[in-house]
Amino acid sequence: MPFQKGESGNPNGRPKGALNKTTTMARSLLEGEAEALIKKVVQLALEGDLTCLRICFERLVPATRDIPAMIDLPDIAGVADMPKLFAAISARLREGITNPQAATFIHFVEAFQKSLETVELEVRVSALEEQAEAERGKY
Repeated sequence: MPFQKGESGNPNGRPKGALNKTTTMARSLLEGEAEALIKKVVQLALEGDLTCLRICFERLVPATRDIPAMIDLPDIAGVADMPKLFAAISARLREGITNPQAATFIHFVEAFQKSLETVELEVRVSALEEQAEAERGKY
């Protein structure tokens, strides 16, 4: 019988937060040596060991996160105006927004364009249906 929704396949399995035996053993071995190890890594980094230098920088300098990018969005009345939006994003890309930020804007633009196209298609189909109904009424 397949598992029931919301029920574990192994309710007596490993409890949450339980550590692997190897992890527990490694932690116990390093427990009293952490300060000496940190000093050694710093010493090796100062002596030019690139791996130790990278480790120190990773701990001292936080990873950069995307900073919100602002773009003055032009007014878009329809699909024909979409090049204005791409031009605004391109201009900001030249000014220094990151590629991931530009990609986010591009995805937004693509979704916006699809919604505009859908609306325009709906309007056109409705007009064609009304025209066809009017022509049927003539006969």
